[in-house]
Amino acid sequence: MSAAPPHRSASESSRRGAVSDTERRDRLEAFHATLSEQVLTLTSSSAWTDWLRTAARFHHYSFRNTVAIWMQRPDATQVAGYRTWQSLGRQVRKGEHGIQILAPVTRRKDERDAEGNQPDPSAARSGDGREGGKREEPGSGPGPRQLVGVRIAHVFDYSQTEGDPLPQLDDVRPTLLTGQAPEHLWDGLALQVAEAGYRLTVETPPGAANGLTMWAERQVLVRPELEDAQQVKTLAHELGHVMLHEPADILDRAVDLSALACRGQREVEAESVAFLVTSAHGMDSGQYSFPYVAGWAQNATDGGVETTLRETASRALTTAHRILDRLDRNNGGPAEVAEDAIPTHLHTPRRALSLTPIEARHVQNQARTQQPAATGVGR
Repeated sequence: MSAAPPHRSASESSRRGAVSDTERRDRLEAFHATLSEQVLTLTSSSAWTDWLRTAARFHHYSFRNTVAIWMQRPDATQVAGYRTWQSLGRQVRKGEHGIQILAPVTRRKDERDAEGNQPDPSAARSGDGREGGKREEPGSGPGPRQLVGVRIAHVFDYSQTEGDPLPQLDDVRPTLLTGQAPEHLWDGLALQVAEAGYRLTVETPPGAANGLTMWAERQVLVRPELEDAQQVKTLAHELGHVMLHEPADILDRAVDLSALACRGQREVEAESVAFLVTSAHGMDSGQYSFPYVAGWAQNATDGGVETTLRETASRALTTAHRILDRLDRNNGGPAEVAEDAIPTHLHTPRRALSLTPIEARHVQNQARTQQPAATGVGR
């Protein structure tokens, strides 16, 4: 599914050195065009739209109901009501026992009888869309609804049903990168994390995330069991967050606050930065970046995926350019990679940033005293 990033030709692959600003910006814009094209192709595929249509039918249960489901059926994977399963072409098997949850009972605020009394709550509409035993069309009738109580409802797990298979997203989910990354790329990115005043540790973040930026602790975590290429890509993603989304920097920069308020846009920006940086160093992270960006961009803005990609492009490009410029100054420029070639300079172990404690403190002190440069959008 993923398209290889537009590498340089083989005739130029032997040259190593700093890349001019214009040349790098042109390359980054080409990489971002590839990202946008692949994401738009992905989100317009039938597999994607079928899955979204199905996912919209499943409720997001409250914490209390989630615990109730887990206590009654710990192996549950996807639960829904009887009629929802029927609408998806599946039938609850005979003899299956439902999982009990609490469902809301609502009525309209302006519902009163001829004498001005509130009606019997038992006649109010139950949480599954029924009123008085008859299905009511959504949005029919005047006035907003209010909660008047709760009732016991029953849902069923996927394993308790049979029928048509549900659309799956296995072919469009992010796939972890395997193999190794270009030599020194981890160290160069780690140095920039330290320069920003953050401590990088290779340890398991809470939950299922591959990486995490902890603002209050000023710490960046990268999951240890990932392969080398995925660790480097994840570190580039977290560095994108550090450079673009640090809460303490909002008032000091010309930052679009609405963009920062939406996690979808933040994730699209950070992953776009990761894709651009790794692509510039000859890595193809499309199998992870394309579906990741597509998933977060889907509802990040009212304008949809294309609008999100357009609105985040400038900030992502500017940040990737800054990261690559700093990498060039550290290492004398990235090794140029021939078309469809694999980087030849590889390293196997994940190693910590090679700084002594004194050097590390010096770098962090410099980061605290220097004001960030306002170059491009949001910086």
